[in-house]
Amino acid sequence: MSRLYRRDTGLMAMLRELDDFGIRALDLARAPGRFWGAEGTNVPLLTSSVDARRVTAVLTPAELLALPPEAGDSWLARSRRSVSAAFAWFLLAEDPQRRLDVRPVVTLAHQASLVRHVLDHANLRRVLIADEVGLGKTIEAALIIGELLEQQPTLRILYLAPARLVGNVMREFRRLELPFRAWVSGEEGDARLGGKNGDACVVASIHRAVHPSHVDKVSRTEWDVLIVDEAHHLSDWAEGGGSPVRKYKLVQEIVSHLGPEGRLFLLTGTPHQGHAARFENILRLLKRPGESDEAVRGRVIYRTKEDVRDWDERPLFPLRRVREPVAVDLGAEHRRWLENIHDFFEPERNERPGDARRRAATWRCGLALQWATSSVQAGLGFLVRQALRAGANLKLRGLQRALTLLRPYRDGQPDEPVVRLFERMQHDIVRQEQTSSLEDLEDLEPEHPAVVQLDKLSHLLEEGSALLERDPNKKWDILFEQVLHDLGEEKVVLFAQPIETVTALCGYIERRTGRRPAKIIGAQSEQMRTEQIDAFWRSDGPQFLVSSRAGGEGLNLQVARRLVHVDVPWNPMELEQRVGRVHRFKSRRTILVDTLVVKDSREVDTYRVAREKLHSIARTVVAPERFEELYSRVMALVPPEELQDVMGERPLGPLDPSETDRINKLVTEGFEQWRKFHDEYAGNQRKVRALDPGQARWSDLESLLTEELQARPLHDFEVLRFRTSEEEVVDASEVATVFEVAGRPRACGDYSGMPVTGARGATADAIGLNSPEVSAVLRHLAFPERPSGAAVLRWPAGRPQLTSTGVLGLVVLARQSLRQQQGTWVEHRLELEGSLIRTDGAQQLPPTELADLLRKLRGAVAVKEPVIDASLLGSVKGIESQRSLELRQPSDTDHRDGIRHVVWPVLAAVFVT
Repeated sequence: MSRLYRRDTGLMAMLRELDDFGIRALDLARAPGRFWGAEGTNVPLLTSSVDARRVTAVLTPAELLALPPEAGDSWLARSRRSVSAAFAWFLLAEDPQRRLDVRPVVTLAHQASLVRHVLDHANLRRVLIADEVGLGKTIEAALIIGELLEQQPTLRILYLAPARLVGNVMREFRRLELPFRAWVSGEEGDARLGGKNGDACVVASIHRAVHPSHVDKVSRTEWDVLIVDEAHHLSDWAEGGGSPVRKYKLVQEIVSHLGPEGRLFLLTGTPHQGHAARFENILRLLKRPGESDEAVRGRVIYRTKEDVRDWDERPLFPLRRVREPVAVDLGAEHRRWLENIHDFFEPERNERPGDARRRAATWRCGLALQWATSSVQAGLGFLVRQALRAGANLKLRGLQRALTLLRPYRDGQPDEPVVRLFERMQHDIVRQEQTSSLEDLEDLEPEHPAVVQLDKLSHLLEEGSALLERDPNKKWDILFEQVLHDLGEEKVVLFAQPIETVTALCGYIERRTGRRPAKIIGAQSEQMRTEQIDAFWRSDGPQFLVSSRAGGEGLNLQVARRLVHVDVPWNPMELEQRVGRVHRFKSRRTILVDTLVVKDSREVDTYRVAREKLHSIARTVVAPERFEELYSRVMALVPPEELQDVMGERPLGPLDPSETDRINKLVTEGFEQWRKFHDEYAGNQRKVRALDPGQARWSDLESLLTEELQARPLHDFEVLRFRTSEEEVVDASEVATVFEVAGRPRACGDYSGMPVTGARGATADAIGLNSPEVSAVLRHLAFPERPSGAAVLRWPAGRPQLTSTGVLGLVVLARQSLRQQQGTWVEHRLELEGSLIRTDGAQQLPPTELADLLRKLRGAVAVKEPVIDASLLGSVKGIESQRSLELRQPSDTDHRDGIRHVVWPVLAAVFVT
């Protein structure tokens, strides 16, 4: 028999009974934490070795069924209490993914499902969350962390992120009230690492963490959970491992110290990037010692925007439309400058193709062409930094002239002294070599510096300066006349790679429109970046936001649906990262993507050939409206250095036949990589999507609000929804369910975070099972002051007569599963089961039928003075005892995973005619 006991802390269920040197002792579990909602409870989950003489045994519902009500009570009141208690247990047990909860941040169906999938499977302690850009991986990680801390508040958790994303992560964590502190350079970080006084929960800059002065302190701290954001930056290029970058080595070291119950979560929207060995080495981090490669296959969760839906299977994201590129003719002098730059940086022909020095030279040549194609200012800035790296001083011919033209540089003043600018650019070079934290600066290998002939470089500086003096705005004029002419009042995000292009474009926009655009660049303080983004989001804020590649990850800019590639990065992955800033949850209309390319540049033909090839091999694989997403995924699997080898072969187009063949081959291989990756890991997303959301519905919560809180329905409230129309996902409004609770409008439904507004502009905050007023009602119903659990019921006229089909009674039990984790017990799962007692025996109800029956019981009539057959009482008691014993028994898998069960007898009901 499963027994309940009453203590001063409330009702508790017995996990096991012990003999403590002749004294009967009990291990007792408190009720599931969800009965306390968002407020939580200070009562420990398990209290061990409780002296049985100091607690009071509570009658089970079946035992109570055989006894008359106590003085001041009645069968009518007892039956109603018992049915209401069962309904309260039903609401929580049949909401396993917490879809009826309300959180400070929007939690979508695919996010809630992932949390349950990960936390309910013991083999998923090390997971690669590879959801596509824009699906909310930070929120997914935060929700997992929240539940882990709810179970074990003493966990030590380290979240590693690129320096520029630490502030964004901290904002999300603060909204969820997670107790983290930031560890970044400067005044913005206040966390302490290491030692007894170190903070337990830290969001740290991985750029700072890999610095030689910090590595030991970070890696030797005993962490229980490690999360690595943008994990595609963890690179080990050697097959089988052995050639890791500093970030990979740091993570590898921390992982090696995680205990057997430690957790690792790697987050990235672009996990593969076309390098099989590199991807396998990322997966290697997920392996525990002695595990096979196959063991990690189920630990990769990869989902696309097409895969995810809301709880009612409606799309969450609009489509995107990528328009034909606009080619900009910058003239013969610019083309000649590009040719001269290529000739200057082209690798020596006598160096072996695979040699590290040749690879570095090829990379440098490609970057020089990209920067010079982005804008004359950017090309000039690249050349200036090459001169500084080579030891040039201000006496170098053309250098002062170039520096003068580059002003203002990185938030400097237009009249900044040239000597001061020279020193700042030197400082930037050193900083980039040490930390790689200036994303809008070229990232070169200091181990293989260029052998620079300063006299020839001087000629390139003067040539670029002359170009810039002659016509500095030609590209921007074409941008506004041919791309942004139809913009109207819409906001637009513009992306370029180099800092000089961003600065030049921002200055042009301000001069042309009279308003300064928002700007995201490298080395911005977190406060400045936040101010720029917040201003762009305001309806009266800047219409334009211009970003260098420093804004390519982690930003939410879906206030705009227009995005312009001002230049084309030679790493295709960066294109998708850019689009992912606007193509995110709450994007409301079809995303429009425009691209500006320089006429005769290599990228014009390269991307045209790539698109044509993919069209030819994939037209039977995806629908036409989904081609753009496929194109982005396939191009992200084309090794960027191989693509750059082709693009950097010559300064200008068009491609010759051999180069076209190489591009076609790369795209074909990328497509095969994508298909293999998708086929291998799509099954995992189907497992997550197939998780049972439970039987509880928002209509059940509506019923609770109206009957227990006397909530009054309010009309004329609407919510934004998406629907598919003529091959597009468009926005449309629908009526929202809103109640007045305690004088305030409260929205009751799954509205995916969309605002619920009334006719006069009133807004309705969400209400859910964990809202304080609701959780208080649930506790009151589930644990009333008077005895509860036994009910004698008669069906009212017009309702189905269960007794006519031989049904005589019902037993409902709740099984609360506990898991032992790192020396403590945590909640694992809550399940409800019902057994019908018939004239011919007992039958367990499927979840859907139990849910339907518990809803109907609320309309059943309680019997005032029942007479219950003794044999029926015996049957009810026998089923309650038998099933309680069976539900408590752990399986072999439970034993292996440290899971045990307690059973809460919830309801014993008999039906009379």
